Amino acid sequence: MTQHKMAVFGSAFNPPHMGHADVINQVLEVFDRVIVVPSFSHAFGKAMAAYSLRLDLVRTLVRLHPDWQQRVIVSDIEETIAEKKADNEPIYTFDVLKELEAQQPFDQLVFVVGPDNAVPEIWTKFYKAREIDERWGRWEAKERKKVRSTVIRRQLKTGGHPKPEECPPAIWQAYEM
Repeated sequence: MTQHKMAVFGSAFNPPHMGHADVINQVLEVFDRVIVVPSFSHAFGKAMAAYSLRLDLVRTLVRLHPDWQQRVIVSDIEETIAEKKADNEPIYTFDVLKELEAQQPFDQLVFVVGPDNAVPEIWTKFYKAREIDERWGRWEAKERKKVRSTVIRRQLKTGGHPKPEECPPAIWQAYEM
């Protein structure tokens, strides 16, 4: 039985950008594969563009990086989990990891966090944070590219557009809030 070291990278991806791409590159330096999981229903109530759009845009981001093709998996696991929950009920990281573990019992899963979620005052707000640490563990990505989805959305709303090193045109041109 082959066991892979699999990183699980969840985010709103609202929209996905080159900061997200940099996190994926960091993960691929350490792990065999990365499962990228766009949020379906954000646990902290974040307003987001349509899930299907964000899922497609993450797939576009992966297609723009041919070297990722065999190692990056874009997962719609949160939509599957949502079908089992009440309307508008948040989907927690714990739920995602538990479901992925059931689907891939021979792989070693680790949850990826960015520096913003790694700080204790934020991390302790995550549902079952301690259990996530004990059962799967966390891996902290560095913030090497200071790109924010909120800035990209603001630029697009005012008729501007981000630089390609912030967000590829194939993504921002297709993004609509």
